Formats: sequence, C-alpha cells, structure tokens
Amino acid sequence: MWRNLFQRKVRTGLSMLGVSVAVAGVVALISVSHGLTRSLDRYMEASGASLLVFSGQAADLAFSTVTRDDVERIRAIPGVESISRVHFSAFRPARTGGKGPALPVVFLFGRYPEERIMGKYRAFLREGRLLERPTEIVASRFVAETLGWGLGAKVPIYGIDYEVVGIFESDLSWENGGIVIHADVLGRQLGKADSYTLLFVYASEQAWDGVQGAIEEGLPHLRAVRPSDFTSQFADQLAVIDEFIALVTVIAVVIGVLGVLNTMMMSVAERTREIGTLRALGWSRSRVLRTILVEGLLLSGIGGAFGLVLGVAGTEALIALWNKAYLVASYLPSTFAKGALVAVLVGVSAALYPAYRAANLRPVEALRYE
Repeated sequence: MWRNLFQRKVRTGLSMLGVSVAVAGVVALISVSHGLTRSLDRYMEASGASLLVFSGQAADLAFSTVTRDDVERIRAIPGVESISRVHFSAFRPARTGGKGPALPVVFLFGRYPEERIMGKYRAFLREGRLLERPTEIVASRFVAETLGWGLGAKVPIYGIDYEVVGIFESDLSWENGGIVIHADVLGRQLGKADSYTLLFVYASEQAWDGVQGAIEEGLPHLRAVRPSDFTSQFADQLAVIDEFIALVTVIAVVIGVLGVLNTMMMSVAERTREIGTLRALGWSRSRVLRTILVEGLLLSGIGGAFGLVLGVAGTEALIALWNKAYLVASYLPSTFAKGALVAVLVGVSAALYPAYRAANLRPVEALRYE
C-alpha cells in the first residue's frame, strides 16, 4: 500500500500538498475568526464594567446611539455606581513621502479622561501620561513606532493636529493597533455630539441583574449585556464570517478532491494488471474497494496532518508579520477536528470512484490490459 502511494513521489507529493493547503486554510481562517471574537470579548471584560449598553436594533456597533437622556436615566437606577461613555472609530494615516501609509487603519478609542474606563490604561502606560485635554492623544507603542510618532509629536487626525502625550502597550493584540482620543472630539467627528456609541456601566455585583432588567424595561430601545456576552449580540454579523469560512471550506475540499482523485485514478490505471491478478487469485470486490479507499485516506490523512501544522505555523507567521497587532488567533480542539474532517472528506470523496472502478474490473480484461 505504501509502495503504491510513493511509486510516483512527485505526483503523490503534489496531491498531499493540495490537501495540506486546503486544511491549513480552514484552520487559519477559523482560528483567526475565533481569536478576534474572543479578543473583543476580552477587551470588553478588561474594562471591569458590569454591563455594556448600546442600541438594541443597531446592526453594527458603529450605528449604536445612546443619548444623553438615556445616560441620565441609567445613572438614576439604584445600584449604578458610575458610567463611562465611549466612542469607537478608525482612520487611515496620512501618506508619507509620496508612499502609501505604513498602516492600513488605526483604531480610535474615544474616552473621557475623568471616567473610570481610563483607569485600565494606567497599567498599560509605558511613556508619558494619559490625556487630559481634547487636543491630546495616547498612542499604542506599535502605532507610534510604525508611524514615527514620539512624545510631543503633533499628528493630524481628520484634519486636526493632536499632541502625543503618552505611549501604551496593551495585553490585547488588536488594541495595540489604536490610539486613545478625547470622546467629545471623536463624537463631533462621528456626528454624535449629543450621544455616545457605547456605555460601560459599573454596579455592585449584587445589583447586576436588577440594573440590567431596569435598563431593558425602562429603555427598551437599548440592550444591556455582560461583557463576556458582547459579541454574541451581533450574531448576524458574525454569521457572515462563518458563511465565508464555509464557502472557503467547500472550495478547499473541491480542490483537494480533484488533486487526490487524479492521483488515485492514475494509480488504479497503472495497476490494472496487478488488480486483475489479485482478483484472479481470489480477492473479492469489497477487498479491492477497501484497499483503494484506505490508500486515498492515507494520502489525504498525511496531507491533512501536515496541513494542521501548516495552518498553525502560517497563522502565527501572519500575526508576527503584523507585529502582533490587529490579528490574534485562538486554537481550539474543534478547529483541528474540523481540519481533520476536511482531510477525511477529501480522501473518501476522491477515492470512491477509483475504488469502485477498480473493484469492478473483470479479471480477464484486466490481465490483458497493456
């Protein structure tokens, strides 16, 4: 069986490579998708907030609007200790020296200096201080080094110059791709001078359920969720990513099947006389069928094993290329199980027809085959 597979090493190797790339692509996409989702939840949890409040009907967080009146009504709920009002956005850095920007996008985290959410950045601060005035920003070390910003630098954002007064380095990868800016400034840029994108609500643990119920009953247009459940509220948007991964998986399976099918068909054709001899010596159709199927599974199984390793190595290389900003991966047992399932599907699907053809060769005709 092994001899049959490796008689044509180049052909077998290319087939295994096709399976490897297919499996690696599936593993990489699923790992990055899950990593980004989990990273966003961790980001929300790191705020220390009890609840996150946003528009209940917003299809995307960018469209969420919480008014000042909403904020005051939430402040009045028994058990609420404090509220941090925030905005999220992004901008494309200006071109330098006639070349394209060094970063495709920089995230903007709109915060108020006096509010509790800013406390987390004290632990991340590496140089300088936190912002105090609307004309100041605090940049991540990755963004500052990539764009050549230093303390005291004047940098343009949406046509206005801001002073870099601090450098931070977060323990969350994608947060290192952003800067902290005054929430009022960002709110005006977003056309939300009288409202906010998201609220971080702080309450005593005993009051969580009561505060959550009071917000959703008294302000039905808003949603109040625990930080760990934040991304689950945007299941429709995340489903688009899942559909894309499913489409890539189907394409990967088709490509893998075609490669292995070609190898198995050639293998059966080259061994027609051998198969005829085995049938003449008493091998049953089912035994020939099993032999070819096992060969196909071995071919795709070895390729799949390399694909699992390649998927992890390729993902980590991509993350390292971005200096551990923007991208983050999370490897779950279910991800590797899905990768292995792709390899099995490729092996079985590609070997079925060659196995059927081999099993139905008539010994007399097979022995006359040249």
